[in-house]
Amino acid sequence: MGIQEQYRSEAAALLSSGEVKLVIGFGAGSTADRRRPLFARTPEEAQKFVLDAACIANLSTYLLAEGLLSDGKKVGVFLKPDGIRSVNILISEAQLKPEQVVILGYAIENGKDVAALEGRNISDFSIGEKIRNLTPPPHVIEAAEKIEAMSAEERFEYWKEEFSKCIKCYACRQVCPMCYCRRCIVDVNQPQWVSTSSHTLGNFEWNLVRAFHLAGRCASCGACDRACPVNIPLRLVNYRMGKEVRSAFDYVAGENSDQKPVLASFKQDDPETFIL
Repeated sequence: MGIQEQYRSEAAALLSSGEVKLVIGFGAGSTADRRRPLFARTPEEAQKFVLDAACIANLSTYLLAEGLLSDGKKVGVFLKPDGIRSVNILISEAQLKPEQVVILGYAIENGKDVAALEGRNISDFSIGEKIRNLTPPPHVIEAAEKIEAMSAEERFEYWKEEFSKCIKCYACRQVCPMCYCRRCIVDVNQPQWVSTSSHTLGNFEWNLVRAFHLAGRCASCGACDRACPVNIPLRLVNYRMGKEVRSAFDYVAGENSDQKPVLASFKQDDPETFIL
């Protein structure tokens, strides 16, 4: 049995037994190399699931749909390691409970091979090596290092040019599982905290506010990069923020569901080298 058939069978069994009311996975997309979210409520619908190297979206964001988990029934979801990290973060921030989610974990290795991850409960994955040592693709790290090597003035000009493309569509916010506020600060107009216009100041305000809000919280799934219609490398900002948090506090966002949010906790031995 291939891995796709294995996961279809597992999803169908979860639905048949009544253990879950819904399984969120992937179905065929508009082209051969695209996949779209598929919501299966019956074993028959589970036979439509697709699992291959094109299944790259972080489906954990759908777990936050209003009312989805309010009836106390479990939901199954296909998740890569970055998606599992996202669930861990959401649990640590009291947005989910571990018992609400059944995980069908998988990994994409070498950009083309799909491998199964053993376990179904969040505790089965939380301390796994794939979770803590999850790193962005080499091209992301290479681009980040190139920017880090720039002078402050060069970095400012680089991001000024990139952010100038922003059209304030907020696709990055909508696709991110960590952006779960019912009313985002950019939607508040009395007072108007962040300008809604797509000009230099407004674009800097939005993208930097979002970066600050994701400090120590980004699961490095790359959903923001993929969603951006003008190809701003947003992942590079979040990667750098995560690197700073790891260096200062030895904290990896989503490493396990028991950790407290790094910026909402205090330790006597926290380093203070960043204080001027």
